[in-house]
Amino acid sequence: MQNVFLAVFLLGLILGVLSMLVGIDRTRKPWREHKAGLLNLPTGGAFFTALGITGYLAARYSSWTSSTIFGLGLLIAVAAAAGAFGMLFGWAVPSAKKEVEDERYILQGYLGQVTRAVGATTPGEITYEEDGKRHIVSARGLNDAPIAVGTEIVIERVEGGVAFVELWETIEKQL
Repeated sequence: MQNVFLAVFLLGLILGVLSMLVGIDRTRKPWREHKAGLLNLPTGGAFFTALGITGYLAARYSSWTSSTIFGLGLLIAVAAAAGAFGMLFGWAVPSAKKEVEDERYILQGYLGQVTRAVGATTPGEITYEEDGKRHIVSARGLNDAPIAVGTEIVIERVEGGVAFVELWETIEKQL
């Protein structure tokens, strides 16, 4: 019985870590209209973690029956899932909605290539691909150094229709 609860606990931890990696949903829908509603990664992770740890500890250190242990585990697991749900939709999602994404940095990190030389004081032109579609935009170097045609670049930001770019080889050295 202990091994079953230990496996459930590990499942809960995996779901919790996965929810941290995936992130939260920033849609503006109320919680009732979300696809899964109460069933999502954070609440599932909280539920299985609480059920697993409660059941494991009770099975190991008490003389209660399996049904009593399972009932207690379910009770605590439901409370943990409700707490996770309350925190998620009462605090995390509303605060994430308040974050305003800076439009200048939407393309930050995109790779591109110089198609018209970028001068020290004159803008050039680059191409980059987004969602399978090729885009052409005016560009300037971050440090106002000239950049030759065919050079691979990384977009740092876009301001006023001009991409500010850095050489890929510079970024590659920093990695």
